[in-house]
Amino acid sequence: MNLSIPTPSLSSQSLTVSGLGIHLPDDTPLDAIRQAVLDHGVTLLQNVQFDESSFRQFVESLGDKVSYSENNAKVGYGFTDILNLDGTHDKEKVITGRGSLPLHTDGILLGTQVDLIILYAADVKNIDEDGATVVCDQLAAWQDMPEPLRQPLLTGRLEYLACERGYFATVPEDWYPISTFRDYGRIRSLNLALPFESQTKASWDVRVPGMSEKDSAAWFAALEQHLTAAPYLYCHRWSKGDLLIIDNQRTLHGRRGLRPDTCRKLLRGQVTFDTVASAPGATLASA
Repeated sequence: MNLSIPTPSLSSQSLTVSGLGIHLPDDTPLDAIRQAVLDHGVTLLQNVQFDESSFRQFVESLGDKVSYSENNAKVGYGFTDILNLDGTHDKEKVITGRGSLPLHTDGILLGTQVDLIILYAADVKNIDEDGATVVCDQLAAWQDMPEPLRQPLLTGRLEYLACERGYFATVPEDWYPISTFRDYGRIRSLNLALPFESQTKASWDVRVPGMSEKDSAAWFAALEQHLTAAPYLYCHRWSKGDLLIIDNQRTLHGRRGLRPDTCRKLLRGQVTFDTVASAPGATLASA
């Protein structure tokens, strides 16, 4: 399986060594951001002023808003379109809580297509690197991935267990298979969620079918080490007013944990759209 990496614009400074992402000037028109994230995979804009209503309008301007039906109100603790990632101290809530989240694809357990993830910092206090959002250039990481790490992914399936039933109320209660690749007509890429650290409250679990528990854990540890290597990873330390938009088809993302005395309140929206032109070569080609 070959991977072709898009060439970043010579006029921009990428957020990663691999060439992913762009930090846009504060005066960039908001209607220009959509094309920028399609071209670069991640865009960062700072000093933006949104309330929830204007944030929702901006999300709607980027594509078809992903909304979770009121008929499935238990999904995501009842949210429909805008999720408040408020760093709750409720220990039963992991997605919206204060612990770390491993690298993952949005929508993977629910089987939902998500093209863009829009994150806005409504309030931030007393944080440095804790609470950071990390984004992996998975296409570049795949190109450099050693063959032993590739092989379990090339089999086409991993098995997942949704532990946080308050968020994943509509998926099977036992282990179920999910494809390791996805292609919605724009970019072929990895469909993946790494396991949580042992002894921490987990939202999901994942294993390699046919492997022992020990061998599966060792493989995931080696895969995480590769995907979080410096050339492929952007670590965003949040400030109030930051707007980070992530191409969910080109990246994996996660979160570092928050200390008890900190505040990080993000608004999250998701959009999808019909097939649009991707950046040249931005695809995970078929074997």
